[in-house]
Formats: sequence, C-alpha cells, structure tokens
Amino acid sequence: MSDQELRRKIEELHRELAEVGEVDEDLERMLADIRADIETVMDRPSEHSLGGRLSEAIERFEASHPRLATAMGAVADQLARMGV
Repeated sequence: MSDQELRRKIEELHRELAEVGEVDEDLERMLADIRADIETVMDRPSEHSLGGRLSEAIERFEASHPRLATAMGAVADQLARMGV
C-alpha cells in the first residue's frame, strides 16, 4: 500500500472519529489516544503500537458505532500490511 492510500484511509478515519457523538469518559480517552497515535504513526511508524489500540477500539465500537469500527479496521489492516 502506498503512503498516499494510507493517508486517505487515515483521513477517512479522522472524519469518522469527528462524527462520533457523546461517549463515556473512558471511550473519550481512548479516542484521544488514537487521534494522537495516528499523528505519531505518520511521523514515526516503527515506534508505535497504534495497531493494538485500534484493535481494542474496534471491539468497543463495533456495536455502537459500526462505521467508525469499519474505518478503524481498514486503517489497522493497512498498518498490519505495512508491518506497523
């Protein structure tokens, strides 16, 4: 996967994250961590654990925010293919 395609997937994920309505404090912290992780991965992919956090978030959001979980899954899949 090209960097351009990954960036496109991440931009889609950012849009989905922005559309998440109210969530509890724990989930809000998780979303904030994921947002920060995305930025860090784009700068230094080899030093980060975004894949693990995305997997955890996907499980938590599958029922309540399926579109967000799908977008997160797409990014996690691409990162895994890249070895991140």
